[in-house]
Amino acid sequence: MILTLLLVLAATTLYAQKRALETINESDLKAHLEFVAGDLMQGRDFFTDIPGLEITADYLKAQSMKMGLKPGGESYFQSVAMISSVPDQDNSYFELKGEGDSVLYHDNTIFSLGGPSGNDTVHAELVFAGYGWYDDKTKYNDTEGIDIKDKIVVVMTRNPELVKEGKQTDTNVEMRKMQKALMGGAKALVIVPDPKNPDDNFVESIRKYATGGSLSLEGAKSRRTMPIRLVFGNLELANMIVRESGKTMAQLQQEIQESGQPKSFVVESCSAKLQLVKKTSKIEGKNIIAVVEGSDPILKNECVVYTAHYDHLGMQGEGEIFNGADDNGTGTVALLEIAEAFQSLKKKPRRSIVFAWVTAEEKGLIGSDYYSQNPVFPLENTLADINLDMVGRSAEKEPEEGAELEKSLAGPNGLYIVSGKQSSELIELSEKVCGELGLEPSDELSDAFLSRSDYFHFYKNGIPVLGLSTGLHEDYHKVSDELDKIDYTKMKRVAQYAFLVGEKVANQKKRIVVDKPAVE
Repeated sequence: MILTLLLVLAATTLYAQKRALETINESDLKAHLEFVAGDLMQGRDFFTDIPGLEITADYLKAQSMKMGLKPGGESYFQSVAMISSVPDQDNSYFELKGEGDSVLYHDNTIFSLGGPSGNDTVHAELVFAGYGWYDDKTKYNDTEGIDIKDKIVVVMTRNPELVKEGKQTDTNVEMRKMQKALMGGAKALVIVPDPKNPDDNFVESIRKYATGGSLSLEGAKSRRTMPIRLVFGNLELANMIVRESGKTMAQLQQEIQESGQPKSFVVESCSAKLQLVKKTSKIEGKNIIAVVEGSDPILKNECVVYTAHYDHLGMQGEGEIFNGADDNGTGTVALLEIAEAFQSLKKKPRRSIVFAWVTAEEKGLIGSDYYSQNPVFPLENTLADINLDMVGRSAEKEPEEGAELEKSLAGPNGLYIVSGKQSSELIELSEKVCGELGLEPSDELSDAFLSRSDYFHFYKNGIPVLGLSTGLHEDYHKVSDELDKIDYTKMKRVAQYAFLVGEKVANQKKRIVVDKPAVE
């Protein structure tokens, strides 16, 4: 008799899971995503003409209410007070100073990336350092024999190899230059477009981030900043700096290419004053928090948290929209479908389920930081965080082993699961669910991405995390991240995986064991 009851109970549970999984479907995902990632939302960012970020927040609240989810904040909203720091372009400038502090040249077209949140002034001597490059193989070194400590260092984009091959630069190349200048003790690095480069898209793409400013939690300790300023200028400024050589930037670059040798030098005829001014203001963001209350009178005080950021990058200066269909429209709407699946269960899981659509991820994981400090359930009662960020794309086949991060887009069955592996039990459960759904899990992105999405604030607080993604692609953070490239079948499978893992964790008699706690 007992065996019969157990079999009936198991069959009933499986049937309920099957019915819940069926509520996660491609047509609903598509309908939600066409709204969230449509042009009307203007890229779901702060300060756009149409308040697409606010509209998306209202949409998520309305859907939560429609499903009958319980509010986890005041009327589903958790207010996130932030400080905005935006570069003041009109009052920021770069001056070349001559004898007696006379102004030889004044340029207010420069812009900076990162740095202190307040105003900043740098006075220093100048160094022209070619590409600012060091080649491990050939030992080409643009700063060999030159002391750049406490100097403002001016360099061109790209490097000799990229110029020779006619290739464009990328962020990794330019960041290596900053690291080199930082290690050398430079006060600032000024990057200008190299004269042979006909495409200024790189600098313009950086301008989008730089002039958009930064956000921080109100009352938070001042964030640590790099002890070097990263500034972008134009060729006119660069030509004024190198004119004492009797050559233009184009001529110096040509000599470097022909000789294969650096043409760097300390600028003797002038020094520089770099003035960086920022405007600060208070703004309010919103996390949307909804809850499925657990069915066990005791265990309902514990929870599994699902997170996804719903913000993106807004608009480009020319009016182009960063729709962010994959990043992170897919995670945003997948959470809606997962919530519907849980809400469809007649018998809810033993533990509660929290859905947190968090704000300002693109500004530095701010919404999830705030939630981790102000959780609906205490963090000690939070069993796991399952985060969905970019879960809607597929390549024709799985990437080759050791592929670059930018070419890591998973194939039809691939799924990246970023985890600190704090719980062997959770990983085993995850792999079992992947096997049931025919998904092929990979942790290859864990080392590079453990601090780069909202699960980080759970991880650092000792909570096991599963960060779900289908990988990076060439449309990442570009206006080409559009709806027509989404694989809704893949998206559905990832959402179903997320539901099943969370449902199992929430229903276990004993909470999952954290056998490998995160190390500070």
